[in-house]
Amino acid sequence: MVATAAPRRGSLFLLTLIALGVLGLGIPAASQAVTPPGAEQSTVADYVEVSGVLDSSVAGFLLRQVNASREAGSALMILRIDTPGALDTSLGPVLHAMAESTVPILVWVAPGDARAGSAAALLALAGHLTVMSPGATVGPAQPLDLRDYRGEDEAGGGAAADAVREVVADGNKQLSSEAVARLVSGSVSAEDAVDLGIADGIEPTVQELLQSVRGVEIGLLDGSATVPDAPLTLRFVKMGLLERLVHSAMRPEYAYLLLLIGFFGLIFEMYNPGLGAGGIAGTIALGFSFYAFTALPVSWLAVALLVLAIMLLTWDLGRGTMAILSVLGALCLVAGTFMLYRGAHPAIRLSWWAAIGGIVLTVLFFVSVMTSAIRARTAKPLPGSDGILEAVGVARTDISPDGQVMARGTLWRARTLGAAIGQGTAVKVKGISGLMLMVEPTHEAPAQSDIDTPVEIEED
Repeated sequence: MVATAAPRRGSLFLLTLIALGVLGLGIPAASQAVTPPGAEQSTVADYVEVSGVLDSSVAGFLLRQVNASREAGSALMILRIDTPGALDTSLGPVLHAMAESTVPILVWVAPGDARAGSAAALLALAGHLTVMSPGATVGPAQPLDLRDYRGEDEAGGGAAADAVREVVADGNKQLSSEAVARLVSGSVSAEDAVDLGIADGIEPTVQELLQSVRGVEIGLLDGSATVPDAPLTLRFVKMGLLERLVHSAMRPEYAYLLLLIGFFGLIFEMYNPGLGAGGIAGTIALGFSFYAFTALPVSWLAVALLVLAIMLLTWDLGRGTMAILSVLGALCLVAGTFMLYRGAHPAIRLSWWAAIGGIVLTVLFFVSVMTSAIRARTAKPLPGSDGILEAVGVARTDISPDGQVMARGTLWRARTLGAAIGQGTAVKVKGISGLMLMVEPTHEAPAQSDIDTPVEIEED
C-alpha cells in the first residue's frame, strides 16, 4: 500500500501559478517579428510598446532601443505609449538620446483612450513626430514624478513648465505659452493637441499611421531624414523577461496581491515543513512586492497592518480556533488594504477589484487551503502506522525533499528533515506529518524484508 498525503502538490502548484500569473497579467502579449528575407534594412521600422508606469526598467529599455535602432540603421522607430507617467525614475537620458537620434522617432499615443501624463508628456514631445489616436490625451505634465503628487489642488508647475520648454528647445516643435500652460495644468485631447502644435496628427490604427508617414521628410537635430515611400516592415521589439516581470510588479494592484500571495506561500510551507513550491513561490512573490514598494508611494503603516493581519489569522488558526484574533486580523486586513496607497496619485491607487479580490483571496486561503492543510497534518495515521516511529527503512526513490520509503513492509510517502537523501539509503522515521513520514539518514541496518535493492549504509 502507498500512503498518500493530502493534496499538497496541487495546492503548491496553484500557489506558484498564482504568483507568476499575477505578474504575467501585466505582461502584454507581444510577438517578435523577423525581418522578411530580402527586405532592406532602410525599410524596417522598429515598433516599441510601453504601457503602465515609466519605471527604471522601462527607461533603461528605451535608452537601449534608441541606440539599437540607430546602430541597426532602421528607417523609423515607432514608440507607442499609454502611460500615466514616471515613477521614481528620471527620463533625462532617454529624452536626450531621442533628441540626438539620427533615426526618426515617431511617438504614437495609442490605442483608443490612451494617455501620456506626467513625464510621459515629455516623452511625447521628444518624438520627431507626435501622433495621437482619437480619444487619446496628453498631460498634465505635473507632477513629473507620480510619487510627488500633492493632491487635486496642486499648485505651481514651474518645474514641469521648465522641463517642457527644455524638451521643446532640444527638438523641432514650437509651442506657444498657451500650449505649455495647457500641457502642464491638465489633459489635452488629441484634437486640441494638434491645434496647439503639441501633436502632428491623429491616426487610429498602425496601418493608417504607416501610410501617413510614407515619403515624409522629418527634421532631426542635425539635418533631416526621409521615410521611405514604400511599405515598411515592422520589427516588434520588447523588453526582456526579467524587465517585464519587474515592470509588471510596479502596478499597485499586483504589488499588493503579490504581498499577500508571498505570505500565503510561506505560511503554507511553515505548516508543511521542507523547502517546496510554496516557499519558493512565496519568497519570489514577496521579493517582487517589496521591490515595488520601494518605488510606489505606500504607507508603511498600512504594510505593518497587513503583516499583523496575517500573523493574527495564522496564530488563531494554529490554535484551532477562528475567534477574536481572527476578527482583529480581518479588521487589520481591511484597514491595511484601503490605507496602502492613501493619498497617492489617482493613477497609482489600489483599484476596487484588487482590494476586494485581495480580501476575498485571504479569507479563502485561511478558511479553505489552510484548514485542509492543518487537518491533513493532524489527521489520524493510516492503519499500519502504529509503531512506525524510530523504524528503519529504505529510500525507494531520491527524497529531495519528498520521495518514497519502504518501512515495516509498507511503501510510504516521505520527506527529508535535512539534506536530500539518495535512493537506496537507509533512513530512520523521526515523525509523522499527517500521512507523510519525516525521515533522516541512519547508519542502522533496515529489516531484510524492506530491502530489495542494495542499501547505502550511512557512516557515523
